[in-house]
Amino acid sequence: MNKNLLKKIPSLAVMITIFTLSAIPGDEPFLNVFNFSDKIKHFAIYFILGLTFCLWISNEKWLAKPFFFGSLIVVLCAIFGIFDEFHQSFVPNRSGNDLGDLAADILGGFLSPFAYILIIKIRKFAAKN
Repeated sequence: MNKNLLKKIPSLAVMITIFTLSAIPGDEPFLNVFNFSDKIKHFAIYFILGLTFCLWISNEKWLAKPFFFGSLIVVLCAIFGIFDEFHQSFVPNRSGNDLGDLAADILGGFLSPFAYILIIKIRKFAAKN
């Protein structure tokens, strides 16, 4: 199987998870299993989505153009977040088009490249020592 295709599977899995959870009606008890803010849930899942998008790009390219690829990750997370909010507007008892949720999505996507670059640099430093 193509190595580049394999790098995209985690992102696809996270996007399917987000879409599936977004399709659950808002009055389902399952949605309240985790007793913390909805915005934290959005931030966390989009942080993970951003990290999986980071896997698409080689470490050398990341270190050469971190701003470009970081911006690309934020845009991809924002686009999927907009799609997710639009999708939720059709689900019973869900409030689609929530700008607070979208802001949390984008913030998670924004911080994920920083974490990924930090991981690259730590691994590179550890490999030298």
